[in-house]
Parts: sequence; structure tokens; C-alpha cells
Amino acid sequence: MSSTDDKPPPLSIQDINNIITNLKNLLTSDCAEAEIIVATNTAANSPTGNEQDRTNKQDGDANQAQETNDKKKEPLYELGKLCKELDYMIRSFQNLENLKNSLTEPFKTLEANVNDIVSDLEKDELRKQVQHNLRVFRNNITRVKILILLQLQAASINSDGNRALQTTFATGEAGDLPYLYRQPIFENSYYFKEIEEKYESLDDRQKLCLLCFSIFPENAEIKKRFLRFWWVGENLIPQNGNDEMGDLNDTLTTFVKKRLIEPVLKKNRLQPRSYKVTPIVRSCLIHFAKKARFFDYDPDGKPIMDFSSCNKACMVKSERATASWFADYLKGNDKDGNSEKPKEQQQHQEQGKLSADLVKLQMLFNFLNKEKLISASQQIDKLQTLFNLSKQFPDLPTEWFSKMTGIKVLYLGRWEATAGQARHIEVEDIEFLKGFKNMKNLRLLSLQGISGIPKLPTTLCKLENLRILDLRACHDLEKLPERIGSLKKLTYLDLSECYLLDYIPQQLNKLSELQVLKGFVILDAKNSCTLDDLSELSSLRKLSVNVNTTKFNIDEAGDALAKFQKLEKLRIAWGWGGMPGKEDSTLDSSSEQQQSKTKKKQASSISSAAAKASTDKVNKGEEKGNRERSAVAAAGEANSKTAKLGGGLRGTANIALMAKKWRRLSMKGREPQNLEGLERLVKLDLQCFPRSEPPTWLVPRKMKKLTNLSIRGGRLGYLNHKDGQKWNVDTLRLKFLVNFKMNWKEMQQRFPNLKYLENLRCPRITFCPCDANGVWQKFVQSK
Repeated sequence: MSSTDDKPPPLSIQDINNIITNLKNLLTSDCAEAEIIVATNTAANSPTGNEQDRTNKQDGDANQAQETNDKKKEPLYELGKLCKELDYMIRSFQNLENLKNSLTEPFKTLEANVNDIVSDLEKDELRKQVQHNLRVFRNNITRVKILILLQLQAASINSDGNRALQTTFATGEAGDLPYLYRQPIFENSYYFKEIEEKYESLDDRQKLCLLCFSIFPENAEIKKRFLRFWWVGENLIPQNGNDEMGDLNDTLTTFVKKRLIEPVLKKNRLQPRSYKVTPIVRSCLIHFAKKARFFDYDPDGKPIMDFSSCNKACMVKSERATASWFADYLKGNDKDGNSEKPKEQQQHQEQGKLSADLVKLQMLFNFLNKEKLISASQQIDKLQTLFNLSKQFPDLPTEWFSKMTGIKVLYLGRWEATAGQARHIEVEDIEFLKGFKNMKNLRLLSLQGISGIPKLPTTLCKLENLRILDLRACHDLEKLPERIGSLKKLTYLDLSECYLLDYIPQQLNKLSELQVLKGFVILDAKNSCTLDDLSELSSLRKLSVNVNTTKFNIDEAGDALAKFQKLEKLRIAWGWGGMPGKEDSTLDSSSEQQQSKTKKKQASSISSAAAKASTDKVNKGEEKGNRERSAVAAAGEANSKTAKLGGGLRGTANIALMAKKWRRLSMKGREPQNLEGLERLVKLDLQCFPRSEPPTWLVPRKMKKLTNLSIRGGRLGYLNHKDGQKWNVDTLRLKFLVNFKMNWKEMQQRFPNLKYLENLRCPRITFCPCDANGVWQKFVQSK
């Protein structure tokens, strides 16, 4: 017999658990005997007289027994914890085994569905049956996913070992104050009465605005921008340009003064951009919101989907196990699916069975009973607000989504303002978005941060009352609908961080009521909307632009900017596609490849054609005299000679570069004729500016109302100050400017109204009295 046969078989987890359990029982019995000894000695030697020696002996024996007992209890406690962890492991393996057994038959059904689809595809007369079989196959896959979810939720909720992993930011933190809003002792407290008095002093509109804070977790930071969206969608603040922001700021200021909310002050921020509510105030707001039927809540104070008593609902990640009635229903369906005729039994036409949309609806919102599910599906047309608080997959049933005719606020995207890892939201299919055609009352639509949306359906253009469209951080979005100009009442459009967006339709300039446009991309695509097209937007007040082409000329852009009638805030950022040098390197590499392919071609003919094309381009873009034409021709001739010596298409690249430089020099002295649009600018933000010299229109004489100037990153080396003109800027931010040169004395002379300066990593800006954060404020110095 080999030595390997002499080795005992490895112990299983159950064997290890039995050994530790026996040891635990042994120590338990020893501890029990020690306790009995202590108790017996104490009873037998109870003080019947006044003998001091006997009493001392009793105390010594009792102390010695107690020390022995404590020494045995310490390992007993540790082993007890190990036993619990091993019990959890054993139960986990049992759950996996149960999951395997429960999925055996459903997978057989899926296999039968696949075989049916394959066999029907081979028969031309059964093509319609294939569509039906695909729907059946999709429904069965959904049921299998639900069965997997059932097992995982049951294991995670019922186990002590995994309980610490259940809390998330969107559903509550471990330090929350639960059940406060339902406690009579809290409702009778002085603090509650004080908050209630402040709440009652508000008007009806302010009360509804304040109750919006009640659905969020404790200490969650709520963005000011998000509150603006929601309140406009609910028609709680008017949407009339500056009056809208004025009402928003006045309302938030009122709440802060009454200490109902707290501003979140960030470093180097003059004004707060986020707000939060303390846990106790939040408990009071939940009480007020439930009483006013603003939202419905569960016993833990978390908003729920049930909108039978109100017209608002939240999509919340469920922490409880799947409803028992739904689990029984799925098991019953599985048994039905095991019959010999799966096709007929998958029709979902028998009485008592749920449709595929109802099954998906229950899977999303986990109603406690079937009656609430049916009631919600029947009252869906009364729903006015649907808010995704913590759901990761907000796919809605198509049939159910199309019935939301009364919806005003549809917020499916991300709302969190935390700086940590963003919550991932994704949709598997965008088919349900076609239900937009029935939402005639929708005022706010947010798909912020949702992945899996490459394009928007044309039904979006039928939202005739839409005011706000939030597409921020839709990373898969590639194009907008061609008829987006049909949204005549749209006032706010956010396309920021849509990095795959490669086409913007020209109909964007038909949005006559648009006031804020973020993330507009300047591309080299054919028929794409340009900055000059946007100048037709007579109501536009705020614009942010991303430049992704090297053909964009910032000096020429001054002509388009001068045409805007109400533009006050402008941000221009250059992306990787808009930085100079990218095009040059492309020309060089392409010329080398072409050179290897055309070794024996005449270099003179190639260079002559290139010189002619470059000259034509210059003549078309710039209407100059014969002297300028001759200069470009001379440059073309010089490069032609270079090409004849073996340069090939590299001469074409050199000609293009020289023509580009000449064009920039010719534009340097040219200024926009109309200055009205530029004179209205109040705030200007330039990011990653690609040149060392500033734009020709960026001078104090043209920017008379400019009070906030920010330049972040890039190659800018100075600012123009002709004839000793001074800036009216009071807030100046200069960040990551390696080439920018100015000292503190010059800055005070050129910016006499300066109140706030932020100088971060600009080594050539010297002698500025900034603090450790690179900030200088005038009011601090006066103090």
C-alpha cells in the first residue's frame, strides 16, 4: 500500500464544525460544573455565625472558582463566534445546492424554447410563430433571473454573517435614526413642536418645496441644480429666466434661515451648490409628507412605490426578500412549465396568471401583495411623479410605461452629489422609451448617468410640454433626434459628458425658448449644428461648448458670439480633438505612408496641385488683396520645390500648416463689427485654451459687463490690455497656467475691482498674497 493511501481523507466543513461543537459542549459542561461548585460552596458556607476565618476561606474558594470559570468562558466565546461563521458557510453551500436543483427544470424549458425557435426558423410558413416563441423565451429568461434573485436575497437577508454588507448610501446608512417619525414620544417632544411651528409658518408652495427633502437618505447632499429641475417640473417655481433663479434662491435662503436645511460649503466656493437635512429634521419632514400625502413611506421611513394614496412614487432598491405571494406564484409557474406541452401553457391566458409586464413590474417594485400590484397597474395614468432613488436597472414595462399619461416629472437618472464612486444605472433595452408619445404633460425628463442608451426615440419629439431635458453623462449616447426642434417649450438642455456624441442636428436652433444649453459639441461632421446656427436662439442665457475639431477658430467665433441677444454666461473647453498638433501629426504620418506607395510618381505635379488647393482655400476663407495671394503662392512654390526633392505629400502638410499660420496672423488685427453680444457677457470660462495669445475679442473695451473670468489649463501666456484699459472683473480664477505671466502689482492695476482671486499652480504669477489654498479675498484683508 502506498503512503498516499495511509493518509486520512480530508475533513469537511461539517466535520470541523462537529469537532468544534463537541469542544464547545465540553467547555460548557465544565463551566456549568464550576458554577455549581461555586453555588454549593456559597450555600453550604453561608454566614451562620461571626467566624472571620470561615468567611475569608469561603471568599477565597469562590474567587478561585470564578477565575477558573472566566478562563474557560473566554475560549468558549471565541469558539462560539467561529461556530456561527461555519454555520453560515454550511448554509451558503446548501443554498447553492438548492439553487442548482430549483433551476434544473427551468433550464430544460429554456432548452425546449430554443429548439422550437430553431425548428420554426427552418420553415417559412411559421415565421409569425417565431416572434411568439421569442416572447415566450424572453419571459422564461425573466422568470429564471427572478428565481436566482430570490435565492440570493433570501441568503443575504437571513444570514448574520452578511448583514454588515446590506446598507448602501441610497437606501440608508448604518447610523440612521429609524422609526422616529412614528414614535409618540418624539411627536410630543419640544423639538418636534419647534420644527412643526416653522413648517406651518411657510406658505403652501414653500411647504411642498421643503417636503421634497423627505425622500432622501440622512445627510445626503442634494444639488441645487437638481432642486431647480424638480421644482420646475412640479411647477413650484415659475420659469421666467432670472425670476426662476431668484425664486429658487429666495426659497432656499428661507429654509436656511429657519434652520430647516443646511448649506454644504465646499473649499473655494463662494456660494453653496448643495444642501442637506439633519436626521431629526428629516424625521419631522417624513411625518409631514405622509400626513400631506406627498409620498408614501414604509415603517422604516423610506419611500415606497405604492401610490394608491398619493400621486408620487419612488423606485427604491429593495432590501427585503421577494414577497411571499410572488415567490409562490413563480414556483407554481415553474411546475406548470414542466408539462409535456410548454407552448400552450406559456400563453399566459389562463385566469389568475400575470402578464409579462406585470411580472416585470413586480420584479422592479416588489409589492407586498397582488392586490397592490393590480391596483398600481390600473391607476398608472394618475401618477404625476416617478423618481429613481436607488434602482440600478430602471427598465419599465413597455405597456405600463405607455399608460403614464398624467406624468409630469420622470427622473430615472442619477441624482447623488457625493464625490465618491457614482451609482451605476443601466437599461437593457430602450424599447420602453417609445412610450414618450403619450406623455403630453411631461415637464421634466432626466436620464442622467444611464448607460445603454445609444440613441433617443423619435417619440421624444412629441413631448410638447417638456421644459427640462437632462441627458448628462449618458456615455453611450451617439446622436439626437433630427426633429428635436419640435420641443418648442424646452428651456434647459444638458448634454455634458456625452463623450460619444458625434452629431448634433441643425434643428437645435429651432428651440426658441431654450435658455440653458450645456455640452454643445463643435464637430467636423457634415450638416452638424454650428455656433453661428445657435446665435438664432434669442432666449439663450447660458452656453457651454466643447471643441472637438482643430478647424474651430476662436477669433472667428467672436463674430458668432456677437450675434447672441441675451447670452450672459459662456464656457468653452477644448477636448482632445480640438488641440493643435493632432492634425499636424496625422498629416505627417499619412504623407509617409503615401510616399511609400507612390515611389516613382512625379513629385512636382503632386506639390503643384497641393499648392493650388492651399491657395484656393486661403482665397475662399480670406478676402485679401493680391499681396496676400502672392505670399501664399510663394509659400506653395517653395514647398513644391521641396516636394520635388523627395518630400512627396509632406509638402502638402507644410503648405497647410503655413496657410493656417498665415490665416491666424491675418485674423489677429480683425475685430467683430457688432459688439452687443460680447458686451452682455457676465461670466466667461476658458478651459485648455490651445494658444499662447488670447482671442482678439477678449479685451476690456468689449467685455464691459464681465465680472467673472476663469481660465483653467492650456497655453495662454497673457491678457490684452490696450491703451491702459481696465477690467471690471471682481472674481478671477487662474488655474494650471504654466505660461501665464503677471505679478500682483500688475494685477491690481488691471483689475481694480478684484474681490476674489484663485491662483492655483501658475508659477509665473508672482507676489500674490494668497493663502495655502491659493485664494485671496478682499473682505478678508479688510478685516
